[in-house]
Amino acid sequence: WWTRCVPCAESGRVSKDYVASMASSYGEDSNVYRVRVLGEFPRVEDDCVVPLDLVEAAVLRDVEPVASRALWGVDVARFGDDATALAKRAGNVVPEPVKTWHGKDVMQVAGLVKAEWDATESAMRPAEILVDVIGIGAGVADRLRELGLPARGVNVAEAPAARERYVRLRDELWFQARDWLAARDCRLAEDEALVGELTGPRYAIESSGKLRVESKDEMKRRGLRSPDRADAFCLTFAGNPAADQSGWWKTSRKLDTGYVV
Repeated sequence: WWTRCVPCAESGRVSKDYVASMASSYGEDSNVYRVRVLGEFPRVEDDCVVPLDLVEAAVLRDVEPVASRALWGVDVARFGDDATALAKRAGNVVPEPVKTWHGKDVMQVAGLVKAEWDATESAMRPAEILVDVIGIGAGVADRLRELGLPARGVNVAEAPAARERYVRLRDELWFQARDWLAARDCRLAEDEALVGELTGPRYAIESSGKLRVESKDEMKRRGLRSPDRADAFCLTFAGNPAADQSGWWKTSRKLDTGYVV
């Protein structure tokens, strides 16, 4: 056997724009850049929240969907280059790439989500639409409820259910997403951007012994983009297990996720 690694820079079939785009999106020290551009095996980093092999296996895997009402997660952009992202998950399957929009205000975001709802068959509509309410997301959640959609605001900065293990709810949701992928009975749609964002964040162990996932600002300081798509996907794990069969949510109920609807 004779093997040779051919990085993109040595291939006449790959444009320089692709290499530059991958570097700016994921960083030259990321596993996505190592695999997609350098042709190297990914590093196994002890502090990576979601390993690349788990995500890539989920994209390639063919599994039987488990009957379950869908859950949608909405991460609303706050400023600058951040994107508003809408992720859809039905049980063990993410059926389509995460949708993103830039430069939209509260009412426009609510209108875009409503349009997605209207374009979805009634049986496939979500039991809940989980909206990150930090920043301007609260206005989106309010407007969606006003429109009659099963939207619920989730403050990812609040205390998690497993208070002894995680610092914030956001940390808990990220590790729940990791556990979902680690079960190896799930499937992700082909979504290069989501793969890169899921494998970008690192985690740290605080002096209290609790786990904390790297923030968006910390990632940006490392030269990585904001994981808006990945955060929207992780929001789907904040779904209310008590949602009834019609898909509508129970109000004024204490949930096991540590916050009140």
